[in-house]
Amino acid sequence: MDRLRDLLTTAATDVGWDIDLDQLPVTCAQAPDGVLNLIDASAAHLAATASMSILDQAAASLRAVLDGTASADHDWEIRLLATVLHMTETLHRQTERTRRRLITALHALQVHGATWPPPTATTPADADRPTDLATALAEVGLHPQPDSGDPTRTTYQARRHERTITVTVYHPDGNTAELHVFDRHAALLWTATFPPGTPPAVLTAAVRDALPADPPTPASDPV
Repeated sequence: MDRLRDLLTTAATDVGWDIDLDQLPVTCAQAPDGVLNLIDASAAHLAATASMSILDQAAASLRAVLDGTASADHDWEIRLLATVLHMTETLHRQTERTRRRLITALHALQVHGATWPPPTATTPADADRPTDLATALAEVGLHPQPDSGDPTRTTYQARRHERTITVTVYHPDGNTAELHVFDRHAALLWTATFPPGTPPAVLTAAVRDALPADPPTPASDPV
């Protein structure tokens, strides 16, 4: 019973709800399907948040390696970081689904007096407004290149020291973005693809980690 209490309390607290654990056995006698669904939803949500946590720690450890040495030969670590960031974004969407399922399960037991929702809070209308991708890329030094004649895509570019970064956004594919890193000879070092729905912050984090620390210089033509 202690494990069950810990599971339900931790999951409910994560989404701001309260559970009357003393009432839960009575509720289970009246609505067993609802209580079992709550247990399953709680376990799924905590598993997803635990996975998010370990991925965040993995990204932090890779950034520590990137920031800890002056060497520019970090392509392997940067590729790993891009993979971790991509997995984090995919898992973020899964965590949102488990969160909604958990809240639905908690709400279903509210009529039995076993759960309580969080107090209503007022949020500014623009608090969760996402940053525009073009603006986010400009903030890390990437700017749109001259019109290539293809209206279905836009390429952003920056050059820093001996490295060139390009991000190509394909509009018909839901703004799928491809990140390319080139050396001073225009040889491709590595590439990463970010699917539709990837927040600009995830893409710019990969760009920021791929570029050296000095301010970027404007780039002329795309590589």
